[in-house]
Amino acid sequence: MIKIIGTNHLMSKEKIYNIIKKEMPDVIGVELCPTRYSLLVRPKFYGMKENIQANEKPKDNTLIGKIADKINEKAKESNLEYGSDMINASIYAKENKIPLVLLDMDITRIKELMEKTPEKEKKGFLEELRKFEDMTIKEVQKQEDVNGTLNELKTNYPISYEFLITMRELTLSNNILKTITKYPSKKILILLGEGHIKSMEKYFK
Repeated sequence: MIKIIGTNHLMSKEKIYNIIKKEMPDVIGVELCPTRYSLLVRPKFYGMKENIQANEKPKDNTLIGKIADKINEKAKESNLEYGSDMINASIYAKENKIPLVLLDMDITRIKELMEKTPEKEKKGFLEELRKFEDMTIKEVQKQEDVNGTLNELKTNYPISYEFLITMRELTLSNNILKTITKYPSKKILILLGEGHIKSMEKYFK
């Protein structure tokens, strides 16, 4: 049995834990890759040093790096953590010895792809970032229309959409199929960002 639930990437630990406890899965799949797991989950679960000095941490000047920095800054302004849903679901799985499956395309590959987008699309993304800087996270959440945003992305930035959405969803669906094959008689809970849910429902209908 497989169940796919759409999440908000700013969900609290308590909300994520409650979702998992209600579903009581044998296996948990999350929208993370090995690189992001190592950076975001391992330090929290294993008590590794999280606060790297600014001069020790290399600046990520890729397009994805700039977008991630701005989103993280906005989240911190509201005492939130971007990606808290996937981080805490992973920690819950580790704490309770539940098999954890990392489903997403590796972030290093996503960055490589996005650096190949046309300059016009890169400039468009940077302009969107400037608008985003003037908003609070609460304002962003109020205006959130996931499907509308995705349609706008597809229309205005078709190549970026291919890299950020289409190719990633192929990776997600392929890894979910592998998980189903590996755990045929288990209850599998898949947690994905809300924007991927309609596509995944079509893939697995």
